[in-house]
Parts: sequence; C-alpha cells; structure tokens
Amino acid sequence: MKNSLKQMMRTPVRTVLFLGLMVFAALLMTLGAGIWLKGTQTLAQYEDRFMTIGTVRQIPDSFEQKLTWNAETKDYDVRKSAQYSDYYTPEDLLFPEAEYLVEPEQRAFYISYQPEYVMTNVSVSPNEVLYGIFIAEFSPMEDAVPDQSVPIQITKVIGGDPRLEGMVDYFCDHRNPSPEMLYKDKTYVAMMGFQGVYIHGKVYEEKMQSKNEVHIGLEMMPFSLASDVLLPDGSQPEDAFREGQQIFEVTDGFYETEAGRRILNLAETNVLYRNCQPVTGTNRTALLMPFYNGRCFLMEGRDISEEEYQAGSKVCLAPKTFMENNGLSLGDTVNVQLLLTDRRVNAGQKFWLDGSVGFYSGLIDADGNPLEVFETSDYTVVGIYDVTFSGTDSIFDPGADELIVPMKSIEARYGTNLVFCGPMTDATTSFQIPNGGIDDFLKGWAEHGTDKLAFTFYDKGYSQLKAGIDNMKAISLVLLAAGVILTALLLFFFSHLFITKQAERTAIERSLGMGKAACRFSMLSGFALLVLIGSILGAVAGFRISVDVSAANAGETYYETTYTAGMTNVVNEVEVEEAAASVMPAVCCALLIVAAGVGIAWVKMNKSLKREPMRLLAERAEE
Repeated sequence: MKNSLKQMMRTPVRTVLFLGLMVFAALLMTLGAGIWLKGTQTLAQYEDRFMTIGTVRQIPDSFEQKLTWNAETKDYDVRKSAQYSDYYTPEDLLFPEAEYLVEPEQRAFYISYQPEYVMTNVSVSPNEVLYGIFIAEFSPMEDAVPDQSVPIQITKVIGGDPRLEGMVDYFCDHRNPSPEMLYKDKTYVAMMGFQGVYIHGKVYEEKMQSKNEVHIGLEMMPFSLASDVLLPDGSQPEDAFREGQQIFEVTDGFYETEAGRRILNLAETNVLYRNCQPVTGTNRTALLMPFYNGRCFLMEGRDISEEEYQAGSKVCLAPKTFMENNGLSLGDTVNVQLLLTDRRVNAGQKFWLDGSVGFYSGLIDADGNPLEVFETSDYTVVGIYDVTFSGTDSIFDPGADELIVPMKSIEARYGTNLVFCGPMTDATTSFQIPNGGIDDFLKGWAEHGTDKLAFTFYDKGYSQLKAGIDNMKAISLVLLAAGVILTALLLFFFSHLFITKQAERTAIERSLGMGKAACRFSMLSGFALLVLIGSILGAVAGFRISVDVSAANAGETYYETTYTAGMTNVVNEVEVEEAAASVMPAVCCALLIVAAGVGIAWVKMNKSLKREPMRLLAERAEE
C-alpha cells in the first residue's frame, strides 16, 4: 500500500482532484437516497391519519323572481330563488373510473317526537314565553284595515303558549295587497307570528313623534293554512288553502267547517318543536363534517362500527348535553319516534346549538289531518360525543341534541312525511376517496360527469404534504442519478489513470519476482483507500444535509385558494413530524461505491496481469 500511495503522491493534483470528486459524488448519492427514504417513510408513517372527503353541491339552472307584497312600502318585493330542472342523486356520481372508499350519500335528517325527554331548547330557557308561530283568536282594538300595523288583543290561544292570552300587540296582513276590514266587536282566528317585520304606518309615526324613548317592536302577520308536507318526489300536492284565506272570523259552528277543522289540527302540532330531536342517518361518521374536522368528538364509548353501519343496527351516537339533561348513560336506549323528514338542509340549520329552533308550520297532510309518527325504534347509545365552541356559524354545524344513526337502520328513509326537499349540498352530500386520489377523480368526472355539480375536497393537508414530498423525492432521484453517473465516470476514468496507465510498474514488479496477488494489493490498495475515504466523507456529509432537509414543508401553499375550482380545503390539519433521517442510505452508498471502485479496478488490473511483463516493457521502450 505504501508503494501505491507513493506512486499517487507523485501526481498530487490528480489524486486530490479524484478524492474531492469522490466526496462530491458520494454526497450526491447519499443525499438523494436519504431524502427519498425520509419522504417515503414520513408519508407511510402518517398515511392512516389522513382521510380525503369530498362534498357535492348542485349548481342552479336559473333563478326565479317571485313578487311578494310589502304592506310597508306599498309595493312588491322581488325575491330570487334558485331553480333546478331536476335534482341529481348520489347514483349520478358512480362513473366507471370513480374509486370510492365510501360511496356518495345524500343525507336527510329526521325529526323525532320525544315528549318524554328534555331538549336543549327547553333546558336553556325553560320559562321563556314561546312566541314563534302560534294559533290564536284575537280581536282588533279598533275597526281597521290591516294594511299597516294595527293593535289587537289575543283573546284565546288554541295552539301555542297559553301565557300569550291577553297580550296586546300589533298585527298586519303584510303580504296581502287587498286585506279586508277587521272590526273590533268581532273575533278572528289565524295562524300568526313574528317574522322580522317591524311595525309601520300610523302607529309607527305616532311613536316616532313621542318625546319619550320608545321601543319599536315587530308586528305579527298571518300564515297560510296549507300543508307544508311534500310528496315523496318533492312536489307539492294540491291544496285549496295554499293561496287562500288566512284570517277567519269566528262564528257559531266555525270549528266544524273545513277551515276550522284545519286550524284545530294545526294547533295540535304547533309546539311540537319543544319535544323534538333531530336524527341523522349516515354510512360513516367521518362523512359528517363536524366529526371530520374535530368540531364533534367522542368523549365516551366508541364509534359506530363498519359492521353496524352495513347491517343497519339500532345503535347511535348521542350528544353529551342530551344525555346529561335526561340522566342517561352509555349503553342506555333512546326511544326514537320519527315524525318528519327534511332532505334540504342538515340538522344544524334547524336546531341551533344555543337552543333556538327554526321549526316548521303546516304539519298536516293535504287533507288537513295531523301528521303521525311513521317509525318507532329503540336505539342503544354506543358513544357519547361533545361539541366544541367555534364562535362562528357554519353550514356544517351539528344540531342540538342530534342523534347519529346508521342510515340503513331507518326503514322508511325515503321521503315519508317530507317537509323539505332540495338538491345535493356541501352540508348534506359527501363521500370518501383514497388519499391522493383527487386529481384522478376530477379527471374521470371531467370525462363522464356534468358541470352542474361542484366538488370541494378536504384532506387535512394530505395534498400539500404529498406534493411537497413528491417534489423532494423527484429532486432526490435527480441527485441520486447524478451521483451514480458521476461515481461511475470517476471510477472508470481514474482507475484507468491509476491502474491501466501503471502497467509498466506492474511489469517491473512482476519481473522482480512479485506474485500476481502481491501486485494486485500493491496497485489496488492505494486506489481503494482513496475511494473508501472519499465515499465515507461524502456519505457523512450527505447524511448531515439530509437531516436538515424538510420534505413535508416543501408543498406549502403561498396563494389564496378559496375560489379555486375543485379546491382542496385544509381543516384540522394533521400535525406531521418527519421520519428521522436514517444512516442506512449513507452506509449503503459508501459500501456500494467502494465495491464498485474495487470491482472496476480489479477488472482493469486483471487485464494488465494477463499480459507478459517483457512484452509490456518492450512496448513502453518502443514508445
């Protein structure tokens, strides 16, 4: 080895250059292999913590303008409403290339009549007077046409809070362009309530002229006696009361008429919301955005299992507040009596977490009969969940007291007692696809789908993480390839300089009686030592750099994506800690380089040893 090193030191520039280039080549190889391995291990380590959910929203075909009379402005208000020629269904999303882990579902939520339980709206405000919509007899305080706010007195509450009896307030037939005269010596009945319209007309002007501080309140207005229940296909049944009379004079025998009978039947259902609970059916808890984004979380028990979802088992997840208000525990049963079906919105848009309820009127069928419970079941509580406070309203908010059940557990789930029907929306329709499958899904949809459906994807940051890792892995492969190519070129070139070009030295050593084995060691040892030193130094440097390179952060988005078509939203982003850089790439690269260098030099050395020493010397002399 000493002779080999002395020979190399005779050309110090060449030797140092070879060593430096070997260090650089080994660094490239190690760095490329290290980054690639780190990215692969990081993604595999966190793969099961990510979940990609897609939501669907149908785009309206047009907007219809509807004219509604406004008694205050004495003109018609123009209200626009979205129009759809037809509603798409989850089956329309089953195109050939679609790969679903959970197929699309459009969720309805059901209203369960629960008079034996205490609901949030009662527990939050047990003594609050129930205004809302009620049915009552009243008498005007003066003869007046109710085309402006006129004073009336509630004389009898038929359906609603009895504490309203005797109340004096203001009333207006606000949406009727030609209201009839009301007389103070007569009694009238109507379904009425406060709907966000303030008093107006003569009484408003008098209050404004007062020098005292006055309160400008809301006025009451009447509502239709028509049924709000739809046919299973979402269409409205014929109903003579839909555009008909809303205020009726109470005379002898009035409640024996068709209108009177309707009023009595409506009165039976008027305060049902105080005893109603939303029930939502789904095929996987994670498809519900509050559970996916962590707004709702299990605090006791377990989630509904895949087997229970598939079998339609009578199990449920119940909210903590409902369980506490009713003294229930995990494993207890909840009696569910389904009364209504809503296929337009989710439960959170009707049963707010603060206890407010946006309830329904017209809970009679087209013949004027009260709606009846259409399905009764006992559900076992397998999990209790809680809801975190967000501070902002969202279309994805859960409903107060909302029960989560397997969709298949509801036998009459297709439009029985349907009160609202609508298109697929982000809050009611969702599905699950494999992580990283968003682009493939959108490409397939572009080929087979329609532009009437819009998608939004949620993957907890998987797309950004994978994009960053894929970018770094691509760079790492370039570095690895460059290192391999550079190493190969260096080994072939410098082995030629240090081995093949030293054939005369080999011939002299053999002429002096040195054996082939000794010649090999003499010639190869110095070259192998340089290769070993260069590969170790480069591998160590490459390993140190790979430790500091972050693949996870390379996909960070630096631009606003709120209005990007088919966008991917990041909610409840998964905290990712990168896999530790492994020394294996450095060790493997160093060993590979040394093995390759020795192998190449060994082959070249054997070619020199196969030639006769005297012939080699003669060739050198002739040169």
